[in-house]
This record gives sequence, C-alpha cells and structure tokens, in this order.
Amino acid sequence: MGFSGQALSGFRRSICAAIIAAFTATPAVPCAFHGYEPKPTLVERLINADQVVLARPGAATPFRFDVTTQLRGDAPLGALPFLVDSTTRRLMRLKPQAHVLFARDADTEVWHRLATVDAEIDPVMHDIWSALPHWQDDPAMRATYFSKLLNHPDRRLRELALRELDLAAYGTLRELDIDVDATALRSQLDVITEMDLRAIRILLMGFAAPSADLSAFLRDRITKGVTHDSDMLGAYALSLIALEGQGGLRWLADRHLSSPHNTYNTHSAMVQALAMHFETGDSALRETIEEILSVRVLFDLDLAYVVSLQFSAIAANAGLEVPESELDEDPSLEALKAIEVSKLIPLQN
Repeated sequence: MGFSGQALSGFRRSICAAIIAAFTATPAVPCAFHGYEPKPTLVERLINADQVVLARPGAATPFRFDVTTQLRGDAPLGALPFLVDSTTRRLMRLKPQAHVLFARDADTEVWHRLATVDAEIDPVMHDIWSALPHWQDDPAMRATYFSKLLNHPDRRLRELALRELDLAAYGTLRELDIDVDATALRSQLDVITEMDLRAIRILLMGFAAPSADLSAFLRDRITKGVTHDSDMLGAYALSLIALEGQGGLRWLADRHLSSPHNTYNTHSAMVQALAMHFETGDSALRETIEEILSVRVLFDLDLAYVVSLQFSAIAANAGLEVPESELDEDPSLEALKAIEVSKLIPLQN
C-alpha cells in the first residue's frame, strides 16, 4: 500500500458582552450555525496524534488488532484497545491488502479508530499524510484539497470532504472553486443519521449554479425556519444571499428581518448571516447590508441590540477595536457605531 510507507429588550449588557466574547473566540465559521461543537475530523485526529498506526486482525488473535505499520511515534506498549468486530473481520478477509488506521491523541492518550484504508481510500490517505505538515499552517490549502472530493464516487470520501469543509472559515469557502451538486446535497439534507452535516450542506448550496428551483427551496426553508425558530435558519439565510446576491438579501430583509414576531434567535441568525456576508462579501453587497440595517435599527431596538452584538463581533475578529459604549447609550447608536467600525474590515474579493 502506498500509504503504508507514510426579545432583546430584556437582555442585559453583561449577557451581550459574554456572547460577543464567545463569538470572537473563534473565526466566523459555518459551525456558528450548528448549535453544537463539531466532532474532530480524521485530519484533526492525525495532526494532534503522537502515535499513528495501521493494523489488521492478528493471525493468532483474530479478535485483536496487530500493528502492521508504525507511521508516527513509538510502537504501542500493549494491544490496541479495540476488538475486531464481525464486519471488520469479513472485510479484512475480502480485502487482504486493507488496513485499519488508528491514532492516539497526544494530550488525552486516548486511541481513536479513524478509517479503513483500502484500495479506494489509500491514494487519498497518502495525500493527506504527505500534506499534514503544510495544512497545519495553511487551512486554505487544506480546504482546496477536500473541495475536490465533494463529488467523489466513494461515499466515505464525500463525507470526509464535508467534515473537513465544515471546519473552514466562511471566507475560505467563498474563495474555493467548488463544483457543487445541489441536488445531491439536498437528497441527504434530512437524513436522520447525518444531522451533523446539515449546516455545511446548506452552506455549500449557496455556491451552486443559480436556479429557480434552488432559490425556491432556500426561500421556503427560511420562511419555515422563521415560523419554527429553526436552528438552521442562519445557514439557509447565508446560503440564499450567496446564491442570489442582492436579490436574496433584499428578499430576506423585506420579508423577514423586521417582523415584530421574530424571536431573539431568529433575529440573531439572520443578522449573523448578514454580518458574515458583510465581512466576506464584495463592496456592493456590503453597502446594501449597511443601507438595510442602518435604517431598521433606528426603529427596532431589539434588532439594534443584535446588530450591535454581531457587528462588534466581526470587527473584533478582524482585529478592530470597537469603542466602548456608555451604559445608557441608545442601542440604535451602538448598532450604527458597530457597523461603521466594521466597514474598516478589508474586502476579501
């Protein structure tokens, strides 16, 4: 094997400040719309491992794994802490060249089973292993590689690509030349066993070829999301604006942004989508977002609080200092101030 060698009026400022701190602790990334922490990917496990091995069921002990290749670190002192299940035993008999990849986390010293490396997976694993030293300092290079696997015929590699792109900053995703099959993404969107991949699938739809059908789908999901306070509302809003540009932005603003029935979560999800496009979009989109929000925050104090929160966060992410507000400052002025500071963020394209 080749790889073997290698309602905000009730909110207090202290709460808002805490949310800003949490938001700014990490870049503005797709997982902002998850509502949970994505589990570490195979690449993350490899980067953080002090021991990496390939193994097969032992000849003398078929229910235990024997290490066949040591890829990193010292040989394990004892047997790997995994039993060989019946499915793996059958697979290993059918594929005598296949191995199972394991890695031990350097901090926790816990072993993780990462993948079955067979003829289909081996070339990609070889690429990953060779590129690991570069990917640690170049996330864009890493995202570019996995974007090419989105339509791979092997389901395992498609899932691997989705999980890796799920970790990429939204600005990085926008810069990728991605061949997006929106129909394939939609077909898996509501699969109960893949709920943790909903957010990235939704975001990627925004980079598909524009179509009336896809626009209608995203708009319908947004409308239902507003009604039911969906945890994916922000992702759908972000995707619609990416797909349609000005048209999607104005539809979102006119139809949903200023509804008096919006919950805090609904306000927050939509404004965060606007803030992320303000951070990563072109000058025309940025100007329209400023125009839309600058008017609405004057008449909607709940919205003004959310705008202040989200735009202060993207400004801080960009290393810009947002002036501290007076305790009794008008929330509309706070929002306008946050937008003004955010205009100093360099345009990415």
